[in-house]
Amino acid sequence: MKKSALFLFTILLMAGTTFAKDAYNIAITIKGAPNKKFYLGYYFGDKQYLRDSAVTDKTGKMVYKGVKPLEGGVYLVATAEKSLLFDFIVTEAEFSLETDTADVIMNMKIKGSPENEVFFAYTRYTSSMGRQANEFDAQIKKAKEINDTATLRITGDKYKKISQDLFEYRKGVLKDHPQMLLSKIFKMMTDIDVPDAPKNFKGEIIDSNFQFNYYYNHYFDNFDFSDERIVRTPVFHNKFEAFMVKLTPQIPDSIIKSADFVLTKAAAGKENFKYCLFWITNHYETSTYMGMDKVFVHMIDEYYAKGKAFWIDETLLFKMKDRADQLRNNLIGNRGPNLNMLDTNNVYHSLYNIKSKYTLLIFWDANCGKCKEEMPKLRTLYDELNPKGATGLKMFDVYAVSLTPDSKEWQKYLRENKLKWLNVYDPNNETNFRKLYDIYSTPVLYLLDENKKILAKRINVEQLTEFIKEREKKNVK
Repeated sequence: MKKSALFLFTILLMAGTTFAKDAYNIAITIKGAPNKKFYLGYYFGDKQYLRDSAVTDKTGKMVYKGVKPLEGGVYLVATAEKSLLFDFIVTEAEFSLETDTADVIMNMKIKGSPENEVFFAYTRYTSSMGRQANEFDAQIKKAKEINDTATLRITGDKYKKISQDLFEYRKGVLKDHPQMLLSKIFKMMTDIDVPDAPKNFKGEIIDSNFQFNYYYNHYFDNFDFSDERIVRTPVFHNKFEAFMVKLTPQIPDSIIKSADFVLTKAAAGKENFKYCLFWITNHYETSTYMGMDKVFVHMIDEYYAKGKAFWIDETLLFKMKDRADQLRNNLIGNRGPNLNMLDTNNVYHSLYNIKSKYTLLIFWDANCGKCKEEMPKLRTLYDELNPKGATGLKMFDVYAVSLTPDSKEWQKYLRENKLKWLNVYDPNNETNFRKLYDIYSTPVLYLLDENKKILAKRINVEQLTEFIKEREKKNVK
């Protein structure tokens, strides 16, 4: 899976699209910091990236400029040691910021950028509120030490007042500047108000899932996906990821439903769609949880193969489609492709001819250290699940495919270890098993049911044992 993750990562390195029309020219003066190097960075998804650098003159002035426009969003200035100095907003192509080292935020002056006028007014306000909150923390700590309940109550009310004032401040910004990026950030931060579940005439809740479904369906109501600046903020990714990972049950079908849901909305803005599609594809293609490759295959089939990933070139698209084709044959829930291979006597045996409640399909190599660890455990499990004297359909059987380069070494191992199950190999690659079952290492285990439907894959013998035991408990119930 690592190789495919590497080429998927290149998606973000492809030439990006921008919506600004003019080149940028941003003058920043930091009095008290002469001849110092500072970086210009930006937020994108859950990370920060460096975009430019400049050195201040003797007055503390520096200019960031370039022939390629800056994409709108939240940017940052960092020191040469890459320590954050302050954030600001890029919407206008040309403006200036001036401050000093005594108090970077409180002394900030802005010219030519209404967005930053509002942004720094808010930042100054929150800085002031933060100082008050720190004072209240100290008061609360002292009150707890002496069990001063009156002070605790009064200080708690002051805390509530800060929260309420902050809420009202944001409301004012939203009302006065609805199209500014700061307002859109505030909206994304605002959680959805969920109404009470409807009740029947007896006062009983009609739908116990009503509130969850309402919250799910309205989760992105406060996102303006048509504004491509929102992906370049510290808020977008966390809210988006929470929807995909926390709100969505982590089973493939549910994830696919959520992916389609959010991508339909994100399509209103190319950069937002691009980020969401890349993140979902990469996150689940590289997931360590079993079965998530179904999500990857869906993303390739529904988005990349249909030309919706507008930034992908033909070479990369071919590789991604080929990877999906390797995975689609062995998705959990599908019937595993049949194999017809030779045993040590050169007699063909079909995987589908095995009659048992569970069939383990294992690809292994007699020279593989990990295989040598797993085989004794598998033999113990085989004996445990197939006790002597048992009648009826066999509980557990094994179709063991050898990838040992030298068949003599494989046969020697079989003789010495007396493996009781069906041992086969495909010396001429007649079955194309490597592609059908995505085999690029050993050992690889697939658990099949009596109809050869794939129940689990790429697990070790201990996990296999637990899986079968848990499944049998559920069947008894």
